[in-house]
Parts: sequence; C-alpha cells; structure tokens
Amino acid sequence: MSYIIGANIGDGCTLTKNWIVKLEVTDLDFAQAFNAKMATLFDRAGPNKILVKRFKVERLPLFVVRYSSRQLVNLLRLPLRKLLEIAFAYPREFLQGFFDAEGHVDIAAGSEFRLHVGAENSDRLLLLRVKLLLKDVFGINSRINRKRKAGSVKVIRDQTFIMRRISYSLVIRRLDDIKSFADQVGFCISRKTDKLKDALRIIASSKPRERCTTWEQCYIKKGGEWVKY
Repeated sequence: MSYIIGANIGDGCTLTKNWIVKLEVTDLDFAQAFNAKMATLFDRAGPNKILVKRFKVERLPLFVVRYSSRQLVNLLRLPLRKLLEIAFAYPREFLQGFFDAEGHVDIAAGSEFRLHVGAENSDRLLLLRVKLLLKDVFGINSRINRKRKAGSVKVIRDQTFIMRRISYSLVIRRLDDIKSFADQVGFCISRKTDKLKDALRIIASSKPRERCTTWEQCYIKKGGEWVKY
C-alpha cells in the first residue's frame, strides 16, 4: 500500500466515475512495479494487463495501469496528513513509490562532475514530510529549494509541460547521503537506478579530472537529459 500511495501522489490519478485508480507513465518497469503492488493488494492471481497508448507524433508511448476499487479511491483521496500516516508505516516502500514518480538523478559534467538526487513537487508541505522521513528513518540529509515559477516550461523525456503552480525541489547533495539513498531506498525504474549507480561508480573509480570524460563515454545528453548509449 505504501508504494501505491507514494506513486499515486506523484503520477497517479483517481476517478470517481467507475471508481478508477490509474497510472500513466513512460517507464514500463514503473508500470510493472505499480501493477504488481496493486495485484498483491487485491490478492489477485495475476496483475491486470498493462495498456499501451501510442502517438503518431514523436512522443514516447504511455503505459497505463487501471484498477477499479471504490474503497481504494476513497483512501487515496484522504487529506494528506491522514494519507501519510498510513504510508509512513512502510517508509522505504513509500519513498520508492514517490521517487519513482517524482524523483530524478541530476548529473553536471561540465568543468567538474557533480551528482545530486532529488524530487520535484508543487506541495512544499509534502516535501517537508518526505525530508523528515528521510532524516528520521534513514539518516539522509536533504534540502528544499524553490524550483520553478508558475507558467515556466518543464521538459521531461522530450515532452514539454507548462507549470501551473510554483514547484519545489527536495535535493540530496552530500555524497554519503546519496550513497545511503541508493542503498536504503533506491528506485524501481531501471534508467534512474542505472544512472545513479553509474555516477557513483565513476566517482569511486575515477580521478576528479577524469570523471566528466568517463561519464560522456557512457551517456549522451538529449533534450536536457543524460541518456545511456
């Protein structure tokens, strides 16, 4: 349940018409993880079929997971405070779902190599609760910064979005904290996991002046995002 709540807060939606809980994402492994958690929650012999939305224009397909449950829709629509009380019973699972939905691995490979892990959301109170959970349960330090203004443009995997509200970013900067996040929380999404592991490996095995070159031998920047060759 905690993973489902975390993922739904970020990328899911609930519909009272037919009491639908739905997740539409561009990462198949994220959809598969969410689907498996939903099947377990409902004690199904197997998960629902994942639907695929394809587009004529140059756009990534969307993988869609749908379940119908009035009880779950009502639970996921609880006030944030009550919802987090339920989710925080299993902190690792909640954080995995939340960071799969809202998390990012940021790499700077210009004059020096820098690695950050973070999550972006328009609800600053939510990020404050996540910040405290990271610190209290896992000893992971983080900071919250104002990220984007309302009306600004955000690009996610070559897709452009206009921000309707101010967004905030929770950022993990210290290397020890990033290692703790990788070991104790992590992602279910392989592209995020691989990027984080590759960056940590390069930091551990390469001299500072060699890290940018080594990184660019494995990744290329496309549409503002580092993509593995």
